Amino acid sequence: MTAVGFQALKAELSELRARRPALVDEVAAARSQGDLSENFAYHDARQHLGMLDGRIQTIEATLARAQVVEERNSEGVARIGSTVVVRDEFGESTYQLVGPTEGNMARGLISTVSPLGSALLDRRAGETVTFPTPGGERKAMVVSIS
Repeated sequence: MTAVGFQALKAELSELRARRPALVDEVAAARSQGDLSENFAYHDARQHLGMLDGRIQTIEATLARAQVVEERNSEGVARIGSTVVVRDEFGESTYQLVGPTEGNMARGLISTVSPLGSALLDRRAGETVTFPTPGGERKAMVVSIS
């Protein structure tokens, strides 16, 4: 995991923990409204609290076992933290290689456990990578690494 991804998870955890007391109060207020079997507000508040608690547990577990990888000059070799420009039949795309929990294609963050991300690891500019997709294997050329 990159240091930026680690800090982002810590910030999300802090924000979720800050929201939790308000949700607990919401559950308590809904519980005081009477019959719980037909109390939609109570069941809804419990569901939201359960989802929040689940996300908190997931983040805590991820942070507990995370290994932060230092982003350093890898002498032209694609590693976690590298920015890689690739060219395929659709044109050029720029991605940053990140750890498994950080991937977000909309932001240009590609996980090293994704098919393309794993194919790019340890590659150099000028090399061609092949990776599986639902529509069959695709190829992309590594244009540059920084």
